[in-house]
This record gives sequence, structure tokens and C-alpha cells, in this order.
Amino acid sequence: MNKDNQTKANSKHHIIADTHANFPNSNDGGKTHSDDNANYTQWHTGFVQAMRLYLKDYENDLEFTDEFQLTRKPLSIDLTVVKKLDDITIKNSIGSFFRKHNILEYKSPKDEHNLETFYKVQAYAMLYMIALGNCNIYGTPINENDVTITIVRAIYPRKLMKALEKLGYNIHEDIENIYRIDGAQFPIQVAVTKPSTNTGEPDRDMIWLNVLSTDITKDTYNTFLSGINELDIKHSMFADAIFAIVSNVNEEKIEVWKEEQSMNDAMRRIMAKELKESRDEGLAEGRSEERNMMKEAILTAKKEHISDASQLEALGFDAETSHSTIAILRELGVIS
Repeated sequence: MNKDNQTKANSKHHIIADTHANFPNSNDGGKTHSDDNANYTQWHTGFVQAMRLYLKDYENDLEFTDEFQLTRKPLSIDLTVVKKLDDITIKNSIGSFFRKHNILEYKSPKDEHNLETFYKVQAYAMLYMIALGNCNIYGTPINENDVTITIVRAIYPRKLMKALEKLGYNIHEDIENIYRIDGAQFPIQVAVTKPSTNTGEPDRDMIWLNVLSTDITKDTYNTFLSGINELDIKHSMFADAIFAIVSNVNEEKIEVWKEEQSMNDAMRRIMAKELKESRDEGLAEGRSEERNMMKEAILTAKKEHISDASQLEALGFDAETSHSTIAILRELGVIS
């Protein structure tokens, strides 16, 4: 294919995020990841919303699609993000690596991260290149030089890195906690989401990924809560999904922090129902009540399979909350 046709074929950039494809694991007797659906959904949902917040400064230039279908059978990549223009540059630790089409695989804190993962995500990339929706009008697949792979994990995958080094791959850490791997078919990086110790300018939006941990620190949690309070209503819905997951898996230590009465203003606002508010926090309390109402509406809509605002209004939600809820769920791809 000539250069002009290649440019037309690749007028959009794709960023893909994957927690697990839905197909049998050869080492578990045919058991699929859906057998552990509750844990999978919890971490996957958090990761998808964390990536949306991580890339929120670029959201007008990106197109997100949850669970990109690779084949007609149940084999999919969990999140695609389409870069709408060729000249968009993402200036953060993970995004600076991206080319046109970028595949991300997320490993939750309890997931194995081994050579199987390394080879599997490259297989996903190859399937993605030839997926029907990604070929141009002549049937030509995506150019492999336009594809990168990012594996996202809470902690450093020591065993995998040692195995790769033994196989002759070159691994280098040009950015703290971002490990580039040379020698594979595609450019690959491993992004470790534990909080950085770098005293330089931080990647501020990394906090949305930092908190996806079973071992969160108080400082990280407070930074996360402060970040939530800086978000508008639309983006706070993404953060609320992360908040629910983080609170669930770190419940005991969060209860201790609450009892210590040493939480900052952001924590008091996000937990307004549980803590005694001072009189001058009326505005913050109102925002908290609005957010709680929106969260309840979203949970109700998802549970009852509601796709129209009038159905929520019939259940007692006000018109503004009902219409905002349906709009957000449509944008997230939960309803059509």
C-alpha cells in the first residue's frame, strides 16, 4: 500500500486497555475469567475509569470504547481509546510512549504476570491489526509500526523481567516506574502504578491508577480524595467507581484513618454522610448530596436496565439527575 493510502487508513489512533480477554486459560482446566466475574469486573471497572481520568486532558481528541471485540467469538480487549487526529501528543508518563494504535493490558494486584501474559498481549495486538473494523477499504490491516503495547500493574513484575532478560530482551527505565522492553515484535512498556518517589514534577493524573491497590497509603488516599473534589460532575462519576473499589479492598485501614480524625477537608467532604459537618461546609455538603443522588441513580439504572430518563423520574429521581445519569451511562457505553 502506498503512503497516501496508509495515511488514510490510519487517520484515527487507537489506544486499547485490557484486563483479561474472555477465553479459557490453558492452565486452569478450561475455566474462563468470567468464573471469577465479581473480582474481574471490580478491578476492570476501576482501571477503565482510571484511564479515562488519566487521559481526561485529551478526551476531546480521543474516543473510548469498552471491550473492543477482536473476533466474533468471545475474545475481546476491554477498552479502546481512539486518537482522532494524527498529530496529537500525550504528555504524560504512559502516553508519551504511544503511537497511533496502542494496546493496554491491566493486571490486578492478584493477577499473575508472566511470560504467558507477555506473549498473549502480542497475540492480541496481531489480532487487532487484522480486525475487520481496522482494515481499510482494500482489506489492508494496520501497519505494525503504528502499534504499541502497555502492560499496567500495581507492582514491579520481577519474575517476568528476569525471564525476559534471560531471553535476551533489553529493559530500561527511562521514566520512573515505566519500563520499556526492546526486542519484541511490538514496542512494549510495563507501567508500574505504585506511587512515585520522584521529587521532580509529578505525573498528577497517575493518582487515578496509583489507588488501584490493596495496599494504599494514607497520603495516596488523601491525594486521591483531593483530586475527586477538583473534578466536575461528569468526571466525578468515573472517580466514584474507583472510590467504591478502593474503599472496599482497603476497608479496614480506611476505617482506622477515619477514627483518627486526621482526615483532610477532601476526605470530610467525600464522606459527608459519615462525618459531622461544620456550618460553613454547606456548599460542600450540597455537592456531596448531589453526587450521592447521581450515584444512586446510576446504580439503579444499571440494576434495572433503565435506558430512558423518564423511567428514573418514575422511580422518584428529579429530572436533572435522571437526564444526567442517562447521558453519562450512554457516554460510558453502558447503555445505547
